[in-house]
Formats: sequence, structure tokens, C-alpha cells
Amino acid sequence: MDCCGSEAALKAETAPDRCRECGARGRRVSRETMETLLKVQARARIRNEAYFFDRSPDCDVVYFSNDAASYFDKGELTVRVGIKEKDPPIPLCYCFGHTVESAREEFVSTGGTTLPERIEAEIKAGNCRCEARNPSGSCCLGEVHQAICKIERELSREPVAESNGG
Repeated sequence: MDCCGSEAALKAETAPDRCRECGARGRRVSRETMETLLKVQARARIRNEAYFFDRSPDCDVVYFSNDAASYFDKGELTVRVGIKEKDPPIPLCYCFGHTVESAREEFVSTGGTTLPERIEAEIKAGNCRCEARNPSGSCCLGEVHQAICKIERELSREPVAESNGG
């Protein structure tokens, strides 16, 4: 251990898969994902190094490579990054255009949602391209299920309007 901190802290700070803005560990992302979703001027800065997707909701960084000293923030993408958005519309499924709001609307109007089943059917039919359309470069179903659980919790906490029942 050195005088300025532990070796573990130093390693985390310089790890290739850790965002230097927020410290979050990133998930490897393909060049195809980045080239598809970055704006033209940002694409020109991609280097031939490993890049990672930053899932931290409070960090504006979306893609980073510490090896290339290259960072891309959400303003440099052609799509909104659902996990990093707080204001609607919040994308859930990039292949078929589903949002948190559309899932919530379906839930409110029908008492449930078939969104995961519909997405799974499209996947089986070969109609998805998550690796190119989703900023994370991976399937959205995990995020869809999380969003549905959150919507269910929120709706169960909302007060029910009472009738006057005269």
C-alpha cells in the first residue's frame, strides 16, 4: 500500500472497464453499436480499443475507453439513452419503439401488459437488432421487466379515487 491510498482503490481508479467520471464498472460494447448510434462527428473519434457502456443513470457518459482516453456522452448519440433519462419519452425497446410511458399506459388501461411476450415473439421472428439499436448493445428484455415491476409498484401505491356513493 502506498501513502495515498490502498492498491485496490488505485486499481479501481485505473481499471479499463471503470468510468473515470462516475467510477461505475462498464459493460463491453461493440464497435457496431457505437458506429450505429453515435452522431457523425463523434464517430470520427472512435479508436481501435475496447469500449464500455456506462449503465450509471446519473452519469452523462455513455461509452468510454480508458485505453484510448476516449469518452462519449449522451448528447453525442442519435437516440435517447433510456437508463439515463428522467423525462419522457424514456425508451425501453429500441427495435420496436416501446417506452416506459407506453408500457404504463397499457398497464393502466388493461391492468397488465403483454410487452415482454410481444418483444419475445419479435425476437423469435428474427426482427430485432438490439446490438445495433440499443445503446447498451444488448437485449432490452431485462430492462423491460425491471420497468414493468417499477410501474406495478408505482401503481399499487397510487391512491384510488373514492366515489361519493350517495
